[in-house]
This record gives sequence, C-alpha cells and structure tokens, in this order.
Amino acid sequence: MMTVQEHVPSCDKKEVVLSDRLACDKPCQSDDMSCGRGPRIALLTPYNGGNLGDAVIQDAIIANIRLRLPDARFSGISLNCDNFVERHGVGSFPIDPVSLLRGTARRKAVGQPGSEEGLADRSSHKRLNAALIKRTLKRVPVLGWCLKTIYGWGKEFRHCVAGYHFLCAQDLLIVSGGGQLCDRWGGPWHHPFALFKWAVLARMAKIPYVVASVGASTEASRTSRLFLSAALRMARYRSYRDKNSRDFAIGLVSRAAGDSVVPDAAFSLPSSKLPRPAGIRALAQGRTIVALSPIAYAKPGRWPHEDRALHNRYVQQMARVALQLLERGYFLVIVCSSLSDDESVIPEILGCLDQKSKKRFVQQMHIATITGWQDLMASLMDVDFLIASRLHSVILGFVSQRPTIAISFHPKVDWVMEDLGQTDYLLQIRDFTAQHVIETLDRLALRKNGVIEQIGSYQHRILSVLAAQYDALAQLATVSRRHRN
Repeated sequence: MMTVQEHVPSCDKKEVVLSDRLACDKPCQSDDMSCGRGPRIALLTPYNGGNLGDAVIQDAIIANIRLRLPDARFSGISLNCDNFVERHGVGSFPIDPVSLLRGTARRKAVGQPGSEEGLADRSSHKRLNAALIKRTLKRVPVLGWCLKTIYGWGKEFRHCVAGYHFLCAQDLLIVSGGGQLCDRWGGPWHHPFALFKWAVLARMAKIPYVVASVGASTEASRTSRLFLSAALRMARYRSYRDKNSRDFAIGLVSRAAGDSVVPDAAFSLPSSKLPRPAGIRALAQGRTIVALSPIAYAKPGRWPHEDRALHNRYVQQMARVALQLLERGYFLVIVCSSLSDDESVIPEILGCLDQKSKKRFVQQMHIATITGWQDLMASLMDVDFLIASRLHSVILGFVSQRPTIAISFHPKVDWVMEDLGQTDYLLQIRDFTAQHVIETLDRLALRKNGVIEQIGSYQHRILSVLAAQYDALAQLATVSRRHRN
C-alpha cells in the first residue's frame, strides 16, 4: 500500500480556520453538523438508493472508518438526499443542481398552507403565463436559448456556492467506490463534470479530496477524460478497485502508475455488520438451494443502451435456466441487487415459464423480499450456489462465501472473477445459453469445497490492503480536523 504522502500532488499547504456558520443549513439534511469534536467526512457517490452495491459500499466505508474514529460524523453527497439519510443515518447534500431543485420542490409541496381554491387560482395563472412565455419564445428562438443557458448556469452557480459552504463544514471528501470514472449514465456533463466540480470546491474549501477504490469504464469521451483527469490530479489520495481501472487512470494521469489497487469496499464489511441467514433452508426442506439474481440488461427505460431484442433473449434464457433448475429438483431463490430496475425483470422471467413449472412455485421457489443489502446478504447466506450478473450481486456472493456463476454484462464483472480465480464459472451475457449455465453449475458443484477455500483465501489476502487504506483515510481526516481547529 502506498503511503498517503506518495499520492499528494503539489498544492498550496496553507490552512485557514473557517467558521462553522459557513455550513449550508438548507440542503443538508442532518443534525447540527458543526458541533462536537469528531472529524466530519463527506462521501460522494452517484447514488439514488436503488443500487444496493452503492449502498453496501457506503456502509462498509462508514463502519471501517468508525472503527478507527468512533466519533467521526458522516454526510453523503448523492442523487437522493432523503434516501441517503434514511439508509445510512447521516447528513446529505445534492450532488448536482437537479437533485437540489427536486429536494426543494418536495419540501414546498409538503405542508404548504393555503386553500384548495387559492391553489387552483394560482395554478390557472401559472398555466396562462407559461403559455404566453412559450408563444413568445417560439417567435424569438434565440431569446429562448439565451434564457435557458443563463438559467442553467445560474442554477449551477447557486449549487456551487451552497456546495462550497457545505464543504467548509467538512474535514474530508471521499469519492467512495463504485464505477465513478465513467460517463455511461448521462455523458460527460453528468458525473465526470460533477467529480471535477467537487474536486475544485474541496480545493477552495481547503479540505482533502480523495478517490478510494473506484472503478472505471472501458471507454470515455474526450470531454469526460478531461474532467476525470483534472479530478484525479486534484486528489490527495487515489486507489482503484482493480488493475484495469488503474490502467484507465494511467491514461488520464501518468502519476496514477504509482497508485494502489485496493479491492472494492464491499469486501471490507466488518463481520459485526453481516446479517443472520434469512431462514430459507427451512423452506427448501433439504433441497440444494440456487439463488438467481437477474439484471435489467438492455431493457428499454431501465438501461442506458436499450435493445429490446437483446433483453428479450436474456429473459428467455434465464427462464429456461429456472425451468431446468426446477426440473432437477433444486430449490430456487430469486433475489436482486438493484431495486426497481432488476425487480421489474422477475415477472418477465416467471411469465415465460409453463403452467407445470408455475405449479411448483409453492414447493420449489421463493422470491426474497429485498429492501436493502442486508436482506440480499441474509438470503445469500442461506443458498448453496449463486447465478448473478450485476457486479455487487457477484461480490456479495463472494463476501457470503458462496460459489458463484457470473453472467457478465461488463468487463468489471470479468475483472472481479479474474481476481478471485473464478473464470471457469464466467459466462458472457450476449451469447450465453441456459445449457451453458447448467453445465457450469455441474462443474461448480463438483469443486464446491475448493472454490469456497479459494474465496476465503482471497478475502484473507486483501484484508491488510483494505485496512491500510482505511488507516490512511482516517489519518487524513484527523490531520485535516486538527489543522482546521
């Protein structure tokens, strides 16, 4: 593990004492963030609450830093502030102006005084005014473009000012895991720009900005690369969850060649945070249990690159997998690691089964109720084998020490299978068949004990690397807090 100092780029070391009154008190949803003595740490993630992989990363980082700094206080910079507070019990701030405006709209909509008649009158006036504005802008399109541009940059400016004040009340900003070096969702002006903006704001607020165990896409546009390169250069500490992500970073910042590879934070979940098994074995009545974790791959409205034919093929093959598992007498458990998106695929798969298979539901199938990563892990701890596609479905399977077949939709899934020496059980989502899955399951069953030993050995090897990273982050937060006081 590289020391923190080896990651520090040349920058102004001057520290200033900032009054706690600069903390933004409107968008931040938390108790008083300016009281107490513990370090204040913000976790930045493009997280809206649905992806349980993002959720488990936040909880793992919070738990491990609290083992070192029990009085540390955390806040999230995310897409959904309310959800972040609800799931992680900490403060929050919107990652972009769109999230900020949505939060403001929600607050105004709840408990707003006024009669129904008054509301109806105001609504009618607004519609008339909106219609008048639209007619005017259609006659003068250049005016519409100018107003839209000014309005957009005005929102961005207000968000930056509020974000700066928010960071002035923090001691450390962590870009906390996940596939953050990516423009897959929304293009360069979405998350790549957000990383750059928050790196600049952290520099202005005089707090350390770090990038810890992040993943990277296999490609990015030129504009995205400019934003990501600048964000990485401003980081006081950098690490990547796999060597391929570091290779991508080296293409952005040559100094990244000296950065560390530190596995995904989900592998660092303390044993005290692991849930108890869900009790599925009692339902299985002695049958071998196989968990199936589908993905909304290429599904229109649920995926950045839509392909109805490809999605339908995936659903049909997964339905055939389920059918063959039932016919073989396995007990089938269906779980998901991305709420709403992947949940929407479950009815599609079940709808492809014949009537005979549907009659086996009561005796041979269980659809787990998943509301958080704890529910997912509780279910996985009861199964014998897992068939999954999403990265953190696979990772949480390994954290649970369950032999796993990965039907990969992205190289990042291939990379984690390579790291754990499990490529014999790796299939590709574009060309896999149900028969491939069943044959792979047969091989995996023959080597089950050896695979479990491999998984346990990997987890043991990476513990010291993960611990060293948390030590470095805790040290940065402590030193920053001491200087600011």
